[in-house]
Amino acid sequence: MAEGSLRRLWRCDGAMAQMLRARRKEPGARRLLEEGFVGRWPLSFLAAPESLGKSMGRLLRKPPYPSKLCRPKFYLPYLTAKPVWASNDEYSDILTSRWEEIREECRAVMAQAASADVNTKGLTSTGSWQKVPLWSHGQAHEENLARCPATAETLSKLPLCRALGMAYFSQLAPGTAVRPHFGPTNARLRYHLGLDVPEGNVMLAVADGYYRWVEGKTLVFNDAYIHAVHHHEAEPRAVLVVDIYHPELDQAERELLEDLERVHRAYFPATYERILPH
Repeated sequence: MAEGSLRRLWRCDGAMAQMLRARRKEPGARRLLEEGFVGRWPLSFLAAPESLGKSMGRLLRKPPYPSKLCRPKFYLPYLTAKPVWASNDEYSDILTSRWEEIREECRAVMAQAASADVNTKGLTSTGSWQKVPLWSHGQAHEENLARCPATAETLSKLPLCRALGMAYFSQLAPGTAVRPHFGPTNARLRYHLGLDVPEGNVMLAVADGYYRWVEGKTLVFNDAYIHAVHHHEAEPRAVLVVDIYHPELDQAERELLEDLERVHRAYFPATYERILPH
């Protein structure tokens, strides 16, 4: 990282820490500061000096991850941890209600605007993984949304994760393998809406299980768990990826996380014009 970018990152981190300290007594900050972690560091250090002793003990014990299969960088231990979630919820119903229209829009916009970014390139061990971004951490990709009115209207009905969350079309070429990796946080659930799914050996691995997409159905998982993709068939696989807040994250916590995201955006505005970390 260039020296100027590093200084900007330090200033950004300082501004976010200052915001958390100033708002530490607000309802949205209490659980997050008392129990949350960034890496191995307890967020309760930001409430020091009143919580310094407790914070030191939590630092020595390290984050209480549910297993070695779930190790996100930004971790909230009070949220229910399970790798795969039911796909018969209200948000799945919204996504599947117009799935054929969404598929047609995906096919058209992938032909016009698909690209690979540093994340897809770094995580792809073989083959090709391309995306069309629709939302990145609360930032709308207006040109792509305008090309996909049915998709845009569908997304507008969902509680999108606007802090550390994404919505995008994802397409894998035949023969593509995506390396095992952890998502950045357990504060979201990731919905995959199957659009073009070849029969056969096209699998999503999550934690210690393997799952298949189905066209017109959702596959819902917590991508804080290690996950990977294996595509060994002859046709492309396409899905709509949508991140939604973990259902146990309350509204005040969601709003605080979005405020922190806005601080980050103020220091790195150009980053939000492209796809952000997976």
